Amino acid sequence: MSLSEQDQRRIVEQESQWVDPAFGGIDLSQFPSLQPPPPATSRDDGRFSRDWRDTALSSSATALRQFVSDPDAESLERVGSEIGHEGFRDEVRQRRGESVAERFKAANPSYVATKNNYDTMVETLSFNALNTADQEGTIDEQVAALIDLGFWTVPNLTSTFLALQAEGRLDIAAGSTRKLSAAERLRVTRMAQAGRVDAAIGEYLKCALDGEEPDPDMLNDPDYLEACNAAVYSVFSDITLDYNPTPEHQSYLMRYAGSRPLTLPLLQQGWRSCQATEQRYQRGELLDQYQQRPEDTQPPSLKEIDALDDASVENLYHGALKEYVNSFRRPNGLLA
Repeated sequence: MSLSEQDQRRIVEQESQWVDPAFGGIDLSQFPSLQPPPPATSRDDGRFSRDWRDTALSSSATALRQFVSDPDAESLERVGSEIGHEGFRDEVRQRRGESVAERFKAANPSYVATKNNYDTMVETLSFNALNTADQEGTIDEQVAALIDLGFWTVPNLTSTFLALQAEGRLDIAAGSTRKLSAAERLRVTRMAQAGRVDAAIGEYLKCALDGEEPDPDMLNDPDYLEACNAAVYSVFSDITLDYNPTPEHQSYLMRYAGSRPLTLPLLQQGWRSCQATEQRYQRGELLDQYQQRPEDTQPPSLKEIDALDDASVENLYHGALKEYVNSFRRPNGLLA
């Protein structure tokens, strides 16, 4: 009858009590079950959690999604060191930056991808988001800082693009126009007010076309009609001292011009028509006010008349004339 492993181990322990260990050891190589167990080993090297609950991200699904979609720089460095890829953080950062840039260009098709536009946008965004030390770095270093701090996003890039576009500081596609910067607009205004009207229009077109020299062929090219109209209207606003460029006035002049190309004489005639229309409207408003005056309203006294300004006296005068005329149209009047 064979002994079990437990019985064999018990017998060996009992017999070993009276055996001198210094005399010689018992050869147990033929009995593997009696060998001491090997040291415990584990495949876990400490880099990963021992349990799915052994992580701060397990308590918040939002934090976990945020970490997966946008891991922080420290985590990327740790992952890179653990996998033996020291450039892992830079590689992830570059891919993230390229992804944001592609989505920005898709959302803003009018953006022209030139080095000047890229550098200008990065410097502007860095000025508003980074500290002074980070602003002194190269363009690539500034972009890396913007990505790490979470400022390199499509909304931030779009806001920067629209602001710079409004200031006329970005390159544009060939054949298209841009808005003038504040300095360019002031230069055109100074030229127009100095009497150099044609030169002012030419300078406006040159700036709007991003340095392209205007030529007579542009006047007959429908593609440049909008730019030419904008230049003429801008110079007209500069040289017409009594013109107030409100949206209402501009809308009236555009309706007056219709489909005709804008010229200075056309706009000047349109402005005279607009002024005449406003004067008729103001007179009509005054007459309506007097028509709505109650019959029992007492006329002003001499003391009240002396206290009135010139405009009020003139209004009172016209109102009195209208009342005088209406008195003849009443049933007891001569014109009834």
